[in-house]
Amino acid sequence: MINHFPNFVCWEEVFQQYRSSRDVLYIDALSCHLVGFMLGVRGVYFSGPQMANRLDKAGIENVYFLLAEEIQSIQPDRGFVMEFKESFEGDENVLAFLSTVPKDGALVLGLSSPKQNVLAMYLHSKRPDIEYFCLGAAVKQTWGFTYANTKLRGTGLQWLEFLLLQPRRTAAKLLKTLVEALKVVSSIQRLKLFRRFVIATKI
Repeated sequence: MINHFPNFVCWEEVFQQYRSSRDVLYIDALSCHLVGFMLGVRGVYFSGPQMANRLDKAGIENVYFLLAEEIQSIQPDRGFVMEFKESFEGDENVLAFLSTVPKDGALVLGLSSPKQNVLAMYLHSKRPDIEYFCLGAAVKQTWGFTYANTKLRGTGLQWLEFLLLQPRRTAAKLLKTLVEALKVVSSIQRLKLFRRFVIATKI
């Protein structure tokens, strides 16, 4: 299965390719959860940082990483740093790394969304026997910073932690989130689609 944690920035792109037999959707942002509640549906709110923290604390074996940048705490044989490309379909280096993940292992993607989600769907077509987690910046936040305040995770306020440790990236994302949220609430058609997305997280 592929575990997705979409927010207002990428929910539509992820939902357009969603398959219930392959994908598990969680609402990553409290803002998405609240808009869904206003529409009369309550989805599954469970953030990417929460899942990253759970995987880290559990010390789960056979976890491998596709990364946007090197993270020192992740063993070199467990992590592969991706070069910037529009598409990774057929990329021999990525597929070679994928082949090193043991059966029933887990692959954590720490890339930007929705690119990481699309990539996970492609990789799943090659290796459906492993589990995928599209965690984005939560990977660096969890495995790359020693003093990350994990107490904020799951409260809906973990963006404050991100703002402190990655201010420029987080500020840009917050602005984009606001713009996308306004687009959703200002269009009846998009509101209907968003409602369907929230309902899908309940399955």
